[in-house]
Amino acid sequence: MCGGGGVAREKRLEARDVEAIFRAFAEVLRELPPDTEAGFLDAEGDLRLAPDIGSKLRTARNVREVLRQIRQAENEREE
Repeated sequence: MCGGGGVAREKRLEARDVEAIFRAFAEVLRELPPDTEAGFLDAEGDLRLAPDIGSKLRTARNVREVLRQIRQAENEREE
């Protein structure tokens, strides 16, 4: 479920959207102590974030704002 009470659905993101999300994530990570365990590369080489890091990133104000802007732009295009 998404915040508006509807059913969550997949959404394709444009490169600028992903860039904005990564920039917001990087800002949050810079605030953490440098020796904080943040994740690992699995056997296939995919990045896996530590659960507490993922939680911190999802709740970070800048990340939420970027995601809100992306959703708002998508809703405006649909209208």
